Amino acid sequence: MEADSLYHVKQLFYQACITEASSQPHSPSDSSADALPRALYIARANLALSPPSISAAQAVLKPFLAESAPSPAAKAVAALATYLTSESGRAGVVDEVRDLVLEYETEEEGSEERKIEEGVVRVMAGTLFILEGEKEEAVATLTEGSAKTDLECLALLVQLLLSLDRRDLAQSTYQSAKKIGNDSTLIQAMEAWIGLKTGARPLHQSYYYFEELYQLPSGRTGPVLAGHAAAHLLLTHVEEAKADIQEALQRDGGDKDGDVLAVGTSLGLEGYASKLSAAAPSHPFALDLAAKSSLFDEAAGKFGIAA
Repeated sequence: MEADSLYHVKQLFYQACITEASSQPHSPSDSSADALPRALYIARANLALSPPSISAAQAVLKPFLAESAPSPAAKAVAALATYLTSESGRAGVVDEVRDLVLEYETEEEGSEERKIEEGVVRVMAGTLFILEGEKEEAVATLTEGSAKTDLECLALLVQLLLSLDRRDLAQSTYQSAKKIGNDSTLIQAMEAWIGLKTGARPLHQSYYYFEELYQLPSGRTGPVLAGHAAAHLLLTHVEEAKADIQEALQRDGGDKDGDVLAVGTSLGLEGYASKLSAAAPSHPFALDLAAKSSLFDEAAGKFGIAA
């Protein structure tokens, strides 16, 4: 049974209340069993901010990395922080995390605590592989070892499969996840993501999920408002979607949140496409727009007006 303080920060993280999760109190002198797992969520929340608060995440992790035998999970989260610091040296960071994953693949099945630790390493590795465009390696990482029964790994896998237009595999992954923790917040999130991709009746379930988060005291965050707006847009509630995006812009980091700007661009809001390409150039929608723009320019160059 998780301590209330660990459960609280985990739920905030899962519900995309990132700012509140990142500002949860923590003490370097905390020696309880939940100290590390709690610190990892706080550090990850800091890295999920727009823009990420890398120094704050590193400060949270510092006491655990200073131990004689640092936790691989702490090292994996620290690696993501280093990766986000600058573009130089990223290949070395990815190799470091790849080695952490390999350590688990060469050992016998460990304790429950070891499996949880492995889950964190694999979800961090999967995140880095996705950022690097190594999607096949990400899929392999998120489907092996303890990842098969780790809800965070399965949730990231669902997002990845949906981005690859493999809704069939995302649906089967979701069904497997339901057998592990049917009442988990992450299960509801997976269902909502699949619903946004599927449309029709499942889309209404997606809307209800984001509406539930939207009604939470601290629920109107950039990511939640982006999801709420996307559901509204797909349900043809255009004005409600626009209102969500305008509200998201008033939140900390909302004007730099790739998902917020992507939905704003889809709504045809003026200037949002350029804002998206400037603030989040690696966002999948920004990359897709850039590719289509290049193809259009190439096609247009083949035609000219006769003198």
